[in-house]
Amino acid sequence: MRSTIRRIATFLALVALIAGLAAVPRRLGSRAAIAPDFVHFESAHIHPAVLTPNGDRLLVVNTPDNRLSVFDVTGARPVRIAEIEVGMEPVSVACRSDSEAWVVNTLSDDVSVVNLNTLHARATLRVGDEPGDVVFANGLAYVSVSQYDQVRVYDPASLTRVATIAIEARMPRALAVNGNGTRVYAAGLFAGNRTTVLPESVVGNALPPPNPPMVFGLPPAPGVGLIVKQLANGDWVDETGRAWNAHVPYSVLDADVSEINTATNTVSRTFGDIGTVNFALAVEPVGGTVAATATEARNFTRFAPNVRGHLVDTRAAFITPGGSVTVANLNPYVDYTVTPGPAGPRNSAIGIPTGIAWYRGGSRVLVTSLASHRIVALDPALPGRSVARAATVAGPTGVVADDARGRVYVVGRFHNQLQTLDAGDLHQLGLTGIGFDPTPDAIVNGRKFFYGGFTSGHGDQACATCHVFGDFDDLAWDLGNPEGTLQPVDLTGQGNPLLQSAVHPMKGPMVTQSLRGLPNTGQLHWRADRANLDAFDEAFVSLLGRASPLPDSEMAALDDFVLALVHPPNPNLYLDRTLPGDPVPSDVPSAKRGLQFFMNVAVDQFIPCAGCHRVTGGAPGTNEQIIDRFVLQAAQDLKVPQLRNLYRKTGFVRRPGARSKRGFGFTHNGSVDDLFDFLQFPGFRFPPNPDPIRRDLEQFLLDFDTGMAPAVGAQVTFTGANDDDPATVARLDTLISQAQAGGCEVIAKGRVNGEPRGWLYAGAGRWRPDRRAESDTTTALLRALGGPGSEITMTGVPFGSGARMAIDRDRDGWRDGDELAAGSDPGDPASTPASATPVLPPEGLTLRSIRPNPFRDAVEVAFNLGLASRVDLAVYDIMGREVTVVARGASLGAGPQSLGWDGRDARGRSMGAGVYFLRLRTGIGGVTRAVVRVR
Repeated sequence: MRSTIRRIATFLALVALIAGLAAVPRRLGSRAAIAPDFVHFESAHIHPAVLTPNGDRLLVVNTPDNRLSVFDVTGARPVRIAEIEVGMEPVSVACRSDSEAWVVNTLSDDVSVVNLNTLHARATLRVGDEPGDVVFANGLAYVSVSQYDQVRVYDPASLTRVATIAIEARMPRALAVNGNGTRVYAAGLFAGNRTTVLPESVVGNALPPPNPPMVFGLPPAPGVGLIVKQLANGDWVDETGRAWNAHVPYSVLDADVSEINTATNTVSRTFGDIGTVNFALAVEPVGGTVAATATEARNFTRFAPNVRGHLVDTRAAFITPGGSVTVANLNPYVDYTVTPGPAGPRNSAIGIPTGIAWYRGGSRVLVTSLASHRIVALDPALPGRSVARAATVAGPTGVVADDARGRVYVVGRFHNQLQTLDAGDLHQLGLTGIGFDPTPDAIVNGRKFFYGGFTSGHGDQACATCHVFGDFDDLAWDLGNPEGTLQPVDLTGQGNPLLQSAVHPMKGPMVTQSLRGLPNTGQLHWRADRANLDAFDEAFVSLLGRASPLPDSEMAALDDFVLALVHPPNPNLYLDRTLPGDPVPSDVPSAKRGLQFFMNVAVDQFIPCAGCHRVTGGAPGTNEQIIDRFVLQAAQDLKVPQLRNLYRKTGFVRRPGARSKRGFGFTHNGSVDDLFDFLQFPGFRFPPNPDPIRRDLEQFLLDFDTGMAPAVGAQVTFTGANDDDPATVARLDTLISQAQAGGCEVIAKGRVNGEPRGWLYAGAGRWRPDRRAESDTTTALLRALGGPGSEITMTGVPFGSGARMAIDRDRDGWRDGDELAAGSDPGDPASTPASATPVLPPEGLTLRSIRPNPFRDAVEVAFNLGLASRVDLAVYDIMGREVTVVARGASLGAGPQSLGWDGRDARGRSMGAGVYFLRLRTGIGGVTRAVVRVR
C-alpha cells in the first residue's frame, strides 16, 4: 500500500512538473518588453475566479494576458488544463453551467461566452462601456455596465437584451445573486457618502474656525469652499453641526447596494451607509444574507492633520433578507489616535477589501485585503469579530471557497498567482501561476508601493485608497494644513508675472485627480504645487502617517507603476475615432460643431479654448500652464487641467429638488454640476445666443479623446452564420482602417481543426499566421474560417502589442503555433521548441507533436526514432492510474512514426473530459505529456 502511495505521489509530482505547475511558486516570465508592447490599464478585478457548478474546475481570469485559465481541482492541487483567449482586460467570470462560462472584459466593453467543452470563446456580446460583472438568475444574465450606471439583462440563448435597469449610484460593478435567483444585488463602486461642496461664493467668511488653529505668521487664508454632509433627516451640516440647508436645495443619494427583483427587473430596495467605495458582494445561498466590503471616506473631516493615517475606515456589511444592515469595522483594534501605530496592529490590518466569499456552509465569511496581503474570516453573527487572519499571496483580489474539499482559493493580482489555502486554519497548501504575465517587470515591482498598506501608519491605507485602481474616488477632500507653511510653485516657463510663487497651505476642498495619463501634463496638483511625482513622497508621512518617506529606490519603483497608467478609450467617440454630431439639427448638441468652436473662436481675450486645452501634441487637454487668480476670478491660481476624463464625472445636479448620484462635479473643488453651467463663467465671451454653442461645446468636452483609440479592445466574432453579414464585416473593416491609420493593431484568434490559432493583421489585406511555414492569408479567407466550434474573433489592440498578442505571446521569438506543434509552451519564454525537443544523438527519440490538444475523439503522438526500437505508449489519468495501453513492445523502424489514442480505456469504454497523460517509452528514450479531452 505504501509503495502504491509513493508511486502515485511520484507520478503527481511528475504531473505538476510536466504541466509547469510545480509547488515552488514562480511567476511565469514577464521580462520587460524591448518594444512597448504592453499598455498599463490596471483594470480592477471584481469576481476573478469561480468554481463550475459541479465543483470540478476552477476558472480564473488572466487579466494581463487576456485569457481565462481553467484548473482541474479534483486532485491534490489545482492543475491548469487550458487557457482560453477572451477579450481585453477580463475582470470577472461566472458559470452559466458546467459547459458555459461568461467572461466580462472591461476594456473590450463586452462579454466572451466560453464553451468549456471545446475550450474556446464561441460568441462575443457587446454590452456597453466598462462592464464589471455578470450573474445568472431566473434564466437570464445580468451584466453591470459601470459607465452607464446600469445593469443590463440578456437572454443567454439568443444573446439579446431584454431589460435595462437604472442604478442610483455611480459605476455599479460587483453583482451577486441569492440562492433561488429571485434577487440580484449590485454594488455602486462610487456610491458616495452624502457629502457635497459649497463654493467659496456661497461660504464667504462663514467658514468654521480651523482646528487646529492656524499657526502664527501665516498670511490670511484664501477664500475656499466647504464640504457639507446630508444627515438622515435631510439636513445639510458642516463638521461643527451648523446647518446649510438654505444653500443646498438638492439631495445626494447613498445607494451603496441595490436590490433587483428578477421577476420585474426593477430595483426593489437600496441600502446605504455601508461605504463610500464599495468593492465586493456575496450572498449566503441558503439564508440569503448579503455580505459586502467597502471603505468609508472621512472626507467630511477637514485638514490633513486630522485625517493623517486615517483617511478611510475599512468595512464589512451584512444585509438580511428583511432589510436590516449591520456594518462592522474590519480594524477595530487599530488606535488611529496614535500615528504611526504599533507594529502588531499594523502588521495584521485589513485595507482595500476587494474579495469576499461565504464558506463553511454559510457560517463564515472570508474577506481579502489587497493593501496588506491578508485574509480575514468573519463570523456573521458577530461581524466585528475576526475568527482568523492569515497571510496570502501578494495582492489578493478574489477568493473562492471550496467547501467540498476543505480548500480556499485566492487570486493574487500582483504576480498573477493562484493560492490554495486550507479552509480550517487558512495555511497555504499550494501556490501556482495563473498563466503567462506579459506585464513589464518595472510595473510589477512598483505595484506593491501603490497598493501597499506598509506605506501608511496603520498598515491599511495606501495611494490606492483614494486613487482607486489608479483613478479617483469621486470625492473632494479638504487636505489643507493650518499648521503648514507656504508651498513654493516652480514658475519656470510660465511667463505670467501675476502668478503666486508660493501657495497657502489652507487650500480648501479639491477633488481627487486621476493618476492616469500623467506624463507631459506639467506640474501636478490643482495648484501646480508638486513639480513631479517624486514630490509626493512627503505625503507618505504627512497624509498616510508613515514614520518616514519612501526611500528613493522605492519612490522610483512607484513612479514606474504610476507613470505608465493610461486612460481607457472614450465610449462617446465612434469606433473610427470620429466625433458624433454631423449632420444634426441646430437645436441638437453637436460635438463636431463644438470642436470647431473650441479650436477657432476666441473666448478668453484673443485665445480659443484650444489655446489652453490643446487637442494635439503633448498630453491632450492641457498646455501645462498656470492661470492666475485674477483671470479665474477666484482666490487661488490653478493649473490648466487635462480634459481626458470629463465623461466620467457626470451624475451631479445642483438644481432645486434634484437627486444626485454624486456630490461633486467639475472644476477644482467639484462645485459645478455640469459643463454647460461651467461654460456660464463670466470670463468667457460667447457670441449672441450662446446657449446652443455651450451645448455643442459641452458635447465635445464629454467626447474628448482620451489618447486611446476607441478601436482598442473592440471585438467582432465570425460564427459562420454571420461571415458575410454586412454590419459584422463593416465593423471589421473599421478596425482594419484604424490599424492602417496607426490607432491600433488588429489580431485574430480562433480554432482550426480543433487547435488554437492566431493571426496578426499585417496590412494590405494580409494576416500573418502563428506558424512560420504558412503563408499570409486574406481577410476573406480568415472570415470564412468562422463556424460553429471554430469561431474567429478579431480584436483591436494597442498599437505595438499586436505581435505579442497574436502570434508570439511570450516574446521568445518562436511563434505560438510552432510552439504548440513542437510541444513547448507558448506562454513560457523558457520553453521553446529548441528546449522542448533538444538535439539528441542520432539514436535518440524526438517528439514532434501531440495533436489536437485539447482533443475530442482521438489524439495523435508524432515522433522520430533515430534507431529502430520497441515502443510503449500508455495512458494515465490525473491520479496516476493506468487507463489503457496503446502500444506495448511494438517494433518500429527508424524515422518518423506516430501512434494514436481513441479516447477509450482498456475495456473499450469512452473516457470522460479531463486531463490525461501519455507516456511514450522506447529503448532509446522516453517522454510524458499532458493532454486534455473535451466533450
